[in-house]
Amino acid sequence: MHVADTSALYALFSEEDRFHERAVKDVSRSDSIAVPTEILVETIDLLAYRFGTSAGKDALDFLLGLPHVSITEKVEFGAVKEIYDRAKGTLSLADAFVVQTCVTLGAEALAYDRRIVEELRKRRP
Repeated sequence: MHVADTSALYALFSEEDRFHERAVKDVSRSDSIAVPTEILVETIDLLAYRFGTSAGKDALDFLLGLPHVSITEKVEFGAVKEIYDRAKGTLSLADAFVVQTCVTLGAEALAYDRRIVEELRKRRP
C-alpha cells in the first residue's frame, strides 16, 4: 500500500510537471493507494486554481473512479502536529499528514518530495 502526496497526484494531472510520466506509471500499478482527505482537498483545489474548476472536478472523478484508490479516514491530529512541529519548517502540514498516515497504515509514500521520504526513513527501523 502507498499513501499519495500532492506531489504525485498533481503530477498525474499536469502534463508539464517533470514527474508526469512517473506519476502515470505509479498510479497505473494495481497497488492500493490511500489518499488522505487533506491531500485530496489540497490537490483538487490546486488543480482547479491552476487549470480551472472543471479540471479539478474531472481529476476528483477520475481518482474516485479508480478501484485501487481509497480516501483514508482521518489520522490523530496530535501525532500530525508533533511531526509538523519537529520538522521545524522542513515539512508542510499536508506533508505531516502523509507521514502520519503512512505510519498509521504501515504504508510507503507515493511522493516525489524527498523530505517526506526522508522523514519516513527516520521513523522506520
